[in-house]
Amino acid sequence: MTVKTKLERILFRSLRLPTCQELEEFAYDFLEGHLDPATNRKVERHLKLCGPCQRFIEVYRRTRALRPDEEPPPLDETFKEELLGFLLKSPNFK
Repeated sequence: MTVKTKLERILFRSLRLPTCQELEEFAYDFLEGHLDPATNRKVERHLKLCGPCQRFIEVYRRTRALRPDEEPPPLDETFKEELLGFLLKSPNFK
């Protein structure tokens, strides 16, 4: 776990919000409207504070629009980290 990841976890835990990793796990249910109202508010608050998760949800939303009837398979952690790193370096993604 990187220092940045540890700091994010501490920040979001102190605010009683889901961590970035938990937000990724909630993404499908969040976009489908399946979260309870309290969890939904926490996810929305996290998104207001976290640019990478905002981008993740937007990409997830667009991907879901392409294949709305299928739940996506879980991504390998290494692949997710490499993909996020690549996207964050992209001038068009920021």
